[in-house]
Amino acid sequence: MLSDLLVLDLTTYLPGPFATQLLADFGARVVKVESPRGDPTRHLPPHDAEGVAASFQALNTSKESLALDLKTEAGRDLLLRLSERVDVLCEGFRPGVMERLGVGPEPCLARNPRLIYARLTGYGQTGPYAEKAGHDLTYQAYAGALSLNTDRAGFPCLPGVQSADLLGGLTLVVGVLTALRARDRDGQGRVVDASMLDALTAAQAIHTLNHRAGLAARARSLPLNGGFPCYDLYATSCGGHVALAALEPKFWGAFCDVVDRPDWIDRAFDPSLRPELDALFAERSRDEWRVILENVECCFAPVLDTEETLADDHHAARGSFGEQGVAPPLRFDPPGRVPRRPAPRRPGEQGRALLGELLELGEDELDTLEGSGALG
Repeated sequence: MLSDLLVLDLTTYLPGPFATQLLADFGARVVKVESPRGDPTRHLPPHDAEGVAASFQALNTSKESLALDLKTEAGRDLLLRLSERVDVLCEGFRPGVMERLGVGPEPCLARNPRLIYARLTGYGQTGPYAEKAGHDLTYQAYAGALSLNTDRAGFPCLPGVQSADLLGGLTLVVGVLTALRARDRDGQGRVVDASMLDALTAAQAIHTLNHRAGLAARARSLPLNGGFPCYDLYATSCGGHVALAALEPKFWGAFCDVVDRPDWIDRAFDPSLRPELDALFAERSRDEWRVILENVECCFAPVLDTEETLADDHHAARGSFGEQGVAPPLRFDPPGRVPRRPAPRRPGEQGRALLGELLELGEDELDTLEGSGALG
C-alpha cells in the first residue's frame, strides 16, 4: 500500500521507531540511519541467540540499516545527498540539533522541495520546554495524565505502557500521511512538528473540557477514573483482578441480574456501593468470575498478564503475534500488510548496498568512507 515510499528514519528508542515500523508494515521502504554505535535499544537486554535485542527487534523489523557518523562532514554530506532521493525524513533529536549539524529542514528541502521532513520531540519545536530533556514519564507528568492515574490512596501509578511515546509515534504517522496527501495535490514538501506532550494532551480533551465545565479533574473522582463503581477494577480471592466497565444501563442491569442484586440497579454511579462490590468480587477467584461473567453482556474482563495475553484465543484468531513480533493494529480487505523481515542485526548492515544503489557509489568510494569513519 505504501510501496512507493522511501523513508529515512533517524529516530531512536520507542516513539519514532514505532511510527516508522507502522509505515514499514504497510510497504514503505524504511532505511534506518543509525550512529556507528547503533540505536540505544540495541544494547538493552534481553538479546536473542543472534545477539539482537528484543526491544530493537520489536520496533525495527523490515528496515534496512545504514550507519552514518553525522559528526563528520562526509557523514552529513551523505545524509544531504540521500535526502534528495527520499520521500520522508523522520528525526527525533531535540530542537536545533539537526540545524547545528547542517542537515535541518532548510538545506534538505532546498535540495528536495517535495521532501516531508517529520520531526518528533518531547515538547515540540517551540515553547519554554522545547529543549528540555524528557522521557515518557516526564511527558505524562506535564500532561496531567499521572494525576489522573493513581491508586486508591491517591499516589500516582508508574504507567506500564508508555502512552505518551506511543501516541507521539501515532501522531507522527498521521502527520506524515497528511503531508503526503497534501503533496499529492500541490507538489510541496512540508515540515511536520509532532510531540509526545502534545499528543497525550490532545488525548485528554474530554478531561480538559469537563474541567472547564466545572467538574474538578481529580483522580478517583472522575467518572472513568474510579468515580463510578460500575466502572472500576476489583481484587479477587486468588490475588488476581477483574475489570468491570458496565457504564451503560443495559450492561449494569445484566451484571446485577447475574449476581442477583436487583437492589443495585439504581446505584451504578453511587460511590458508596464500592465496598459492597469489593466484598462481592473477593468471594471468588478471578477465573471463577470469568466462568460467571465473561459471556454476559456486562463489559467484564479478567486482567491478563503478558503470558496469558499471548495465549489468548482472540489474539490467535486475529493473528496478533508472530515470529517477527506484534502485528500492526490495522487490518485491510484486501490485505495491505507486507510480511515482516527480521530487524538488521548490526548497525549499518545494509549500508554499503544502500549507498551503492541510492547514490551509485563505487567500492573505492565506499572503502574511503568506511576508512574515514563516516560510514559505519
